This record gives sequence, C-alpha cells and structure tokens, in this order.
Amino acid sequence: MYRNKLAQKERISSSVIFALEQALYEKSNETKEHIDRVRDLSIKLGKSVKLYESQLNELSLLASLHDIGKVAISETILSKEGKLTKKEWDVIKRHPEIGFNIASSSPQIAHIAKAILACHENFDGSGYPMGIAGESIPVISRIILISDAYDVMTRGRLYKDPMSKDDKIKEFKRCAGSQFDPVLVEKFIVIISTT
Repeated sequence: MYRNKLAQKERISSSVIFALEQALYEKSNETKEHIDRVRDLSIKLGKSVKLYESQLNELSLLASLHDIGKVAISETILSKEGKLTKKEWDVIKRHPEIGFNIASSSPQIAHIAKAILACHENFDGSGYPMGIAGESIPVISRIILISDAYDVMTRGRLYKDPMSKDDKIKEFKRCAGSQFDPVLVEKFIVIISTT
C-alpha cells in the first residue's frame, strides 16, 4: 500500500510538471528542443562544478520551468517581432515573479520557486526582478542564465540573429562578471569549445 501511494504521488507530480511544460510551449516561443538544449548544457556545467545529485535534479527541473511565468503574459507581447516598448518590457520582466508564484503554490515544484525568481538576475546586480548579485543568486539560476543565453545566441530569436561560435565566446568573456558568473563562464567556455 505504501509503495502504491508513493507511485501515485510520483505520477501526480510528473503530470503537474508535464502540464506546466505544455502550457509554456503553447503560450510562448519556448520549444521542447530549446528546453532540452538548455537542460543538457546546464547539466554539463553543473557536473563540471561538481554540483550534488540533488542540485542536478533541481537544475534539470529548473531548465524546464524557468520561464513558466510567461504563461500569464500576452501572446502579442511574447511573439512580437521587433523591439518591445518600455511598457511591454516591464510586462515581460514580471514573468519571474509570476513563475515564483506558480511554483510556490505547487508542492511538486515549490523547492525551485526561488531559483525561478532569480533566473534573470545578473551577477553584478543589474538583472531583474530583485536586483540581487553574486552568490546571492542561486547557483542553479546562474547556470540557467548562461545556458539559456547560449541557446538564444546559437539559434537566434525573432529579434536576434544567430551568432558564430567565436562571437558567442567573445560575448561570454565580455559579460563575465557583469551579466554572468565569471567562474561559471570559464567552465562553460571549456564545455562549448569542445563541442
């Protein structure tokens, strides 16, 4: 009976996460392929800095749901071609808080709620929504920021063309210490240089 309850709890947890992922795919320009690439890169970086297995599991889940707050943002803003207005950008910048609220209300993912909130914080404190810096940002959030940025640089977005490998490495070096954790950037450059 105890095993049955555990199995049922795990199925419910998986179905909640699956439903949230599907909502994100349908609502935003996030794709399963993008999430898979971010997850793979994040796990490689997490292993290179010797994260614990529990942290790697949280990192994998965070890769899937770091932008879950976008489900509450208007599709016209999310899919807009060209530059966003200041008002539209202010709306977009609310998605980490929305994601935090969604995660906090779900026992299956509440343990990554603070990491969701911090996924757009920059190492120098210039990010959003809280403006926290350095080690105050959860390490898994700092890893997702790097992996997500790399995938955007590689694939491009509606408003950004893809970058060459050399340009991506230059961009990471340029932004090390400001946008990105400089120690993680060093490790990440080693990873992407060998692939």
